[in-house]
Amino acid sequence: MASDGEKHWDEPLFFGEYEHALDAQCRVALPSEWRRLDGDGGFVLMPTRGNALALLPQGMFREFIARLRKLAIANPKIQKAFSIIGSQSRQCRCDKQGRMAFERRMLEGIGVTGQLKMIGSLSYILLCAPDQWREPAADDLAQQLDEIQKASEGDNELAALLGGIVGKG
Repeated sequence: MASDGEKHWDEPLFFGEYEHALDAQCRVALPSEWRRLDGDGGFVLMPTRGNALALLPQGMFREFIARLRKLAIANPKIQKAFSIIGSQSRQCRCDKQGRMAFERRMLEGIGVTGQLKMIGSLSYILLCAPDQWREPAADDLAQQLDEIQKASEGDNELAALLGGIVGKG
């Protein structure tokens, strides 16, 4: 049986940026390297912060729910969050041509009309209007790595790993 650290190597990883036009049925072709990562479960599309949608592999979404499920039983605020997330999320799969259909209402809600920007966000795909995404500046990466390093300070193992990878400088 694989340890928790080894298990994560089997999870899909999403890299790169793509911009595609939506067809009349609100479908867009998913990049071929991402299509093969949907596994048997497909994806879950859910709203997120920042005027965007997150397209998560079904397994990742299930893990997210499993971690919070025990708390939801006794916590009305988490129950409400589950209800809102559930009502606003959709299951998605690619068709035989590699296209994924989205609800027009969800896309219009984030300002997408004809073009859709798809950003590989390592463990999921971020969807937004092209004008909502700007190319990162040179210092953006350093700032984001600093934020990750700050967030990891309570986890000594993660902090040591990040310190070795990103360093300070």
